[in-house]
Amino acid sequence: MGNDIRRITLRSEKGPGQRHWLWAYVDAAGALHVDGHDIDPALEAVIGADEAETFHTVAPEHLDALIAVLGGEPGADVLDVLGERCTGKGSYELLAVLRSGVFPVAIVMR
Repeated sequence: MGNDIRRITLRSEKGPGQRHWLWAYVDAAGALHVDGHDIDPALEAVIGADEAETFHTVAPEHLDALIAVLGGEPGADVLDVLGERCTGKGSYELLAVLRSGVFPVAIVMR
């Protein structure tokens, strides 16, 4: 990712033995990327490892639907909407929306 791409932090949490991060950016083609990195012993029971990375990609043609679901104004900048509505605890709502199937989202977990 080059320096000219605007990236916002939606989550940066630290607790005993755990860390959770979530970032968002729009690539040169206009797709939204919401990338996460989690280190948490509780993940072991779910995925068999204590560390995971997730990558959600929303194609440009679905950004208006995302903005609407999040309560943003039509034509708003998606990163502005995410920054206003989806930081901290709001980032969990964003992930629920991205995983809901309301519109197509490519999801990769490793």
